[in-house]
Amino acid sequence: MKPDLHGSRIVLRSIQTDDSDDLFEIYGDIQTMEFASDPAFTSKDMIVQMLESVVQLEKSGESLEWAVMEKVTNKVIGTCGLHSFSDKGNSCEVGCLLNSSYWRQGYMSEALSLLFYHASSLGVKELYADIDEGNFRSQALFNKLDFKAKNGQFQRLL
Repeated sequence: MKPDLHGSRIVLRSIQTDDSDDLFEIYGDIQTMEFASDPAFTSKDMIVQMLESVVQLEKSGESLEWAVMEKVTNKVIGTCGLHSFSDKGNSCEVGCLLNSSYWRQGYMSEALSLLFYHASSLGVKELYADIDEGNFRSQALFNKLDFKAKNGQFQRLL
C-alpha cells in the first residue's frame, strides 16, 4: 500500500472510483491531453478502464499512481506517478497530468516534489520524463525541477 503524501496545498493519495467526475474533467479535456500518450477520453467508461489498469499495474509493481487532491476543496486536480521501474528499481519514469484550470499555479511542482521525495525513499536514484518536443510548459516545469535534457529525455538524479 502506498502512502498518502501531504504538501501545503495538496495531498497525493490513491485514486478512487469516487474521483471519476474529477478525472473525466482532466482526461476528457483536449487541452490537458494535448501531449499525453492517449487521446482525450470521450466517455466516463474510459475512466473505469483507466482505474482498472491503475490497479493492475500497481499490483504487478510496474507503476505507482496518485491522485493530486487540492486540500481546500478535496477536488482531484491531477494525477502523477512513477512508472517503468528498472530491474533493480533504481530508476523510473515520472508521469503527470494537471487539470488545465490549475496550470501555472505551482500545484504540479508541489506534487512532483512530494513524489520525488517518496521515490528517493524507495531507493530510486534516477528519474526520467518523456516530454514531447512541443510541450514547452512541461519542459519548463521539469527544467525548474533540475531535470536535464539528455538523449531525447529529461533526466534527474536524486
